[in-house]
Amino acid sequence: MSVKVKIDWNRLLPLVAIGIAGLIVLGTIIALIAGKRPGLAYRKSDPVSAEQIKGSGPEQMQFKEFGTLRTRLLPEEGSKEAGSVLLVTPWLSYDTTDSAFYEELVSKKNMFSSYILEFFSDKSKNALLSIGEKEIKRLLLERFNSQLTLGKLNAIYFDDYIFLD
Repeated sequence: MSVKVKIDWNRLLPLVAIGIAGLIVLGTIIALIAGKRPGLAYRKSDPVSAEQIKGSGPEQMQFKEFGTLRTRLLPEEGSKEAGSVLLVTPWLSYDTTDSAFYEELVSKKNMFSSYILEFFSDKSKNALLSIGEKEIKRLLLERFNSQLTLGKLNAIYFDDYIFLD
């Protein structure tokens, strides 16, 4: 004896879809009543272009418009392999909240990025390591400040300073 069950898919599929939609609506209502907001900790607001740094003394502002810059370094002396790749994420610190100075920084961002890439691409990994990060920052800062007219930068920082071999 075999019993054949015939399923009417035209009636069953809409009922399944309505059931799934009902579960979603019920779950949403329960979450709202419970006061939990799923995904709240997953997305943080974007940082403003020139946000304040907490510190002593005059108000410190930061300019973080460069993003991560990447350049190929010179090969080591006597090496036949290509030089290392350097990833650097620079940002600048300055004292004033003057919007005109900020606009000057924005207008010279591409020129400063070129200075940074040119500075690093003319040196090998060992040369950069022997110069030291402190001296590199001093040289770049000196060059940047020589190009500014509305104010001066206090410091240059690197969020990332990574050699890729």
